[in-house]
Amino acid sequence: MTASAPHQHDRLAAVSNALRASLSVPTDTFITEDIPLLLTRLSQIPPVSAKDTTSPPQIRN
Repeated sequence: MTASAPHQHDRLAAVSNALRASLSVPTDTFITEDIPLLLTRLSQIPPVSAKDTTSPPQIRN
């Protein structure tokens, strides 16, 4: 027996709301300061094709 689409949507919304209420979003300095820096550094690494395994990518400074 399968639930109807509206019923499934309501169940998903209820679970989502319960999770949001029970799990707080971390707001410490590790998340707010280090993640943007990490993303900036990662964006400086040039893309490497899957076939190119001769040398590791060089990081631009």
